[in-house]
Amino acid sequence: ETSVRRPCCPPPASAQAAPPGRQGAMTAAPASGDGDRSRSPVQVASWQASNGFPDDTGSAHGSGTSRTNGSSCKGGLGSVDVPLQSGQPVQFWYEADPAHRATPLACPLPLTGCGPQIRQSHGWLEGTLTASWSLQNYDLNKMETWPFVLPSQSIMFKDRTSHKAPSALGPRRLQPWRVRLPSSEPPELSVLLVRWNGEHQINAGVEGDGGWGKFGCPPCDDYVSCMVSTGVYGHPALGGADRCQGSFEIFSLFVKHSRDMLESAPMAPWMVAHMKGRKKVSFWLLWPAEWEDAGGADYAGYIEKRAMFGTMRAYEAAGLRSGFPHPADLYELITSKSWLCSLALHPQAHCPAATLVSKGSVTGGGAAQAARKALTALEQIRRRNPFPCKPGERPAPSNINKNGVQKGVVKLGWSWEGRFVLSFESERELAQRLTEILTTPGCMASTCIVQEWVDFDFEMRLYLLPPDDWQPGVWLAPAKVECNSWGGFSEEGRPHTFRKLTEEQCLEWWEQDVDALKHATTEATELGQFLLAWLLCMDAQPVPMVRMDFMISRLGKGQARVVFGEYCELGACCLAWENGPPTIWRAALDSALK
Repeated sequence: ETSVRRPCCPPPASAQAAPPGRQGAMTAAPASGDGDRSRSPVQVASWQASNGFPDDTGSAHGSGTSRTNGSSCKGGLGSVDVPLQSGQPVQFWYEADPAHRATPLACPLPLTGCGPQIRQSHGWLEGTLTASWSLQNYDLNKMETWPFVLPSQSIMFKDRTSHKAPSALGPRRLQPWRVRLPSSEPPELSVLLVRWNGEHQINAGVEGDGGWGKFGCPPCDDYVSCMVSTGVYGHPALGGADRCQGSFEIFSLFVKHSRDMLESAPMAPWMVAHMKGRKKVSFWLLWPAEWEDAGGADYAGYIEKRAMFGTMRAYEAAGLRSGFPHPADLYELITSKSWLCSLALHPQAHCPAATLVSKGSVTGGGAAQAARKALTALEQIRRRNPFPCKPGERPAPSNINKNGVQKGVVKLGWSWEGRFVLSFESERELAQRLTEILTTPGCMASTCIVQEWVDFDFEMRLYLLPPDDWQPGVWLAPAKVECNSWGGFSEEGRPHTFRKLTEEQCLEWWEQDVDALKHATTEATELGQFLLAWLLCMDAQPVPMVRMDFMISRLGKGQARVVFGEYCELGACCLAWENGPPTIWRAALDSALK
């Protein structure tokens, strides 16, 4: 990954305070018929906006709750011509902006204490009309004509942050399309979002070369909000053509640390049984790491990898598919980076030579001996699988190692931002890097990866979205190609100065050699076909999306060399691809509905 995620490492001596979040006490809801008559639709919208509720007048608030004007929605009571009497059982559509932390959420499983919490933010809930209602008397601009609904008093609501006891909601005016007669029709999809609820919030992404852009990163509340409003509501099978269909329900499992994650695993059978959808899926919006839990805003969103993957497998075993980013086994494989060593002997992969070094060999047998054996292993791997190099081309994959491996990098799996990637240029320096990277306080890694050096000009990132019915032999073109560069390595061996590159900047770098850039793109795409097929060896279900990073260099007029650098999971940063996240959300939801 690039410098788009915060470092996952031991906490500093003094953790920084989290930035101010969306805090605020919830004001009272409109409760009585008389009180409602004194409120205009604009006043109701103001109250709803302050509490994270959708605006029935048609406007949108929050970062993601964008809906069609209710006057154009004909579902629910909007299609019921018969007058309804007070006391009529109904179901009402409940929704709450995931970015609004003070919004009350339904509590399907009332839990006390400070452990993991399950809440429902979207779905049809039980209620009762508290006043007679007729479609003939309905006027969008007169709130007293809207259906007046009392949510079932057996349903408790609570926000995700306060320590107040759960409570029932009072009656409220709702637009007709948000209310329907009781139905046992299951929604098309039930979604469980596994989300961060720690002390420190995760801010939305920032623009710039190292930022995630306007949607933020997956553990960020704004990202979740946009995923729901744009991805879920915008899906024709879930939100419908008018975004008012409501054929889904969304639950959130909130965790604050790795212990919460572990404690949520026994809830899996109950959670799956409670979900009503024809299809059920879980979205894991957190990052696995090989570090002890640490306080501070920079360490929010990370979960110790054994807790993370163990809990994912518990929910999968209970019958809940993992749809974002991937099933547990594949997600663990991709983020471990161990595939780099598995592919090092595959000529078709165009990978650098790489080997795993255990912590025990460094701490028990000595770092110098471990370094010597690692370099010997790299040399053996490279000799068994020489990197493709045509006559007259410069040595591959680097010039400095043409007479034997002496330069390379050491890296950890389950780490982000290039934070734990260290370069070395000798056996002695490798021994120092091995000691540094494996014995840092808080590091739980049992191995690290030692990789030979690769000469390259910049990186090329391919976003590949295999269709669910992808047929053998069908060549898959990338949905998007993005490039970036690095400024080099610091004296401590760390990569720095990440930059996004436009096509014009790439061509300027390569002296306007359009053919060389086209050759690099074609070569990377061809390699991607093999690398996608290799993932099918690991899981027969095609990934809805994967990003592949390649290191490319210009060899001469019209010629380029391409070296595979990394698999990146569904949900990885899309750089300058503004429509990337919505495209990814659609792919994940399409896959979940199959």
